[in-house]
Amino acid sequence: MRALRAFFQSLLRLQGVIVLGARLDRDGDRVLIDVRRHGNAKPRCPRRDRVLGGRVMWTRHEWRHFDVVGVRCYLVADIREGRCPRHSRMVESVPWAHGRARHTRSFDRQVASFVQVADKTAAARTYDLAWRSVGRMVKRVVDAFLPKDLLDGLVAISVDETSYKRNHRYLTVVTDVVSGRVVWVGEGKSAETLGRFYAELGAERRERLEVVCMDMSDAYQTATEDWAPHADIVFDRFHVVKLLLKAVDEVRREECRNTGGIAGHPLKDVRFSLLRNPTHRTPKDQEAIARVERTNQRLFRAYQLRVSFEDLWMLSSEEEAREFLMSWTRSALLSRLQAMRGFAHTLRRHLKGILGFFRFGGLTNSLAEGINSKIQLAIHRARGFHSLPALVAMIHLCCSGVRLRLLGFRPRRGARVAPQQSRILRAGATTLHHTAPTALAVPAWAFGRKR
Repeated sequence: MRALRAFFQSLLRLQGVIVLGARLDRDGDRVLIDVRRHGNAKPRCPRRDRVLGGRVMWTRHEWRHFDVVGVRCYLVADIREGRCPRHSRMVESVPWAHGRARHTRSFDRQVASFVQVADKTAAARTYDLAWRSVGRMVKRVVDAFLPKDLLDGLVAISVDETSYKRNHRYLTVVTDVVSGRVVWVGEGKSAETLGRFYAELGAERRERLEVVCMDMSDAYQTATEDWAPHADIVFDRFHVVKLLLKAVDEVRREECRNTGGIAGHPLKDVRFSLLRNPTHRTPKDQEAIARVERTNQRLFRAYQLRVSFEDLWMLSSEEEAREFLMSWTRSALLSRLQAMRGFAHTLRRHLKGILGFFRFGGLTNSLAEGINSKIQLAIHRARGFHSLPALVAMIHLCCSGVRLRLLGFRPRRGARVAPQQSRILRAGATTLHHTAPTALAVPAWAFGRKR
């Protein structure tokens, strides 16, 4: 018996637990391990850590643990139940489980680590659990392992919205650019939504904030200017080019409407040839552009402006970019193309934020876009979420740096438990490798510059 107790004691690897014995239940499909806690401390409430009073009673409880050679394993212990001054009758807290949970902390971590790469239904089927039990286990793990300092030390953040439900239901996701972790999630995409984040951040931590990268959303820009006026706003390069392509396509549509009959045939099947990056043109694209040059000078003028705009991203300094944008917008305003004129006015209104791309060494919102892809993957795996808190817990579990080390897991020497890709921005670099990263190392020279 002593050898059996020592075997299960080393097998469980639970702190604060003494194994008294082990047995099979009557059906033979469960291993029951009798345990007790170390010492004889007073019973305390698992919610408020207050001593339980009133009439203290002993009750027997079971907690599911890791399976043993394919057989379910349960911890069995007699624990005390008393009266909490605030929560009425409660069972005492134990070191191997959360509150009234029926699973050990280690088993919670194992299921949560499975949910990080699969959906809750698959986890419930694999571990023979109820679907709602898996959701509660994820919530407990996130509350226990989510870093408490997510909002501390923020210097550069990335803000973006993502859809999570039909009928235009959105989430605002704030990501730390330096660590690559999601630090805050809120419902909506208005200035009020981002304002709640800044209010939670507090005045002292807002003062340390230096860079806010975002798309060209007026709501996010307004909230940042109201709550953190000292921070530099950087508009994402992708959204700037997206507005340009939209303007070129509007010119194409207008010319197709105005040019009917046989005269409009040369403008057919040229849309993607005009929008494609000039460095990726195919022979078919070159033929379509030559056809546009011969038949429609207005559309070809819009395409020339589109091609010349790509030279902006090859510049190495903010001053050169400012001169280029002022010259380019002057040409666009003189082009007599209404859509291009509107885009030129937009560039001048958001000039400071666009120049932030060069001021901070090619900083973009690609990190937030990559996080959004992971969020959409989690939503797709789950076929949607019934409640917003469940979705927020899943986002924090997968995207906020929650690392779960399982019982008995030993990483090989020289390997990281959860390797993350990172982008390293060298001093003096002008462009970034636009992969889908999870972290960004920002050089010291990028922040703290004199404005």
